[in-house]
Amino acid sequence: MEWTKEKIEALPAKGRDALFKNARALNTAEAKRIVDLMIENDFLVSEGGGLPRDHPTIQTIEEIIRSDEGRAGGITATSDGLPAMAGVDKLLSDALGFDYGSYDTTSWAGTLMVEVMEEAGYVKVTSKKMPPESVMKTAAFFKKR
Repeated sequence: MEWTKEKIEALPAKGRDALFKNARALNTAEAKRIVDLMIENDFLVSEGGGLPRDHPTIQTIEEIIRSDEGRAGGITATSDGLPAMAGVDKLLSDALGFDYGSYDTTSWAGTLMVEVMEEAGYVKVTSKKMPPESVMKTAAFFKKR
């Protein structure tokens, strides 16, 4: 079967997710074409309106947050009394433009920052408002264990 935009679009969200995961696991030209087609047409949005963790946008968010600059930004923001995300929100906005803030990218960013801060020995204590220029409006605040 040759996958077309129309055939992929007709699949339920779970079917698109399975097709995407299977295609990514294969190292063939056809599998790459399917992945590219799905990304270009935003076919990876889940039933709830979000993107899966293996979506390229979410992977970029994770790379930035887990980078040395991202980790340091989270720790510095925390020591300055701000949510850790205040140290990476602009990095994400600069890198992703309008793709940061759509679907559930800010939710993913917050989730990934919690992972990074916990790995660095911090514990979430509350949520705080982000600086007014931020894309994200509220985010987790941490303290050192």
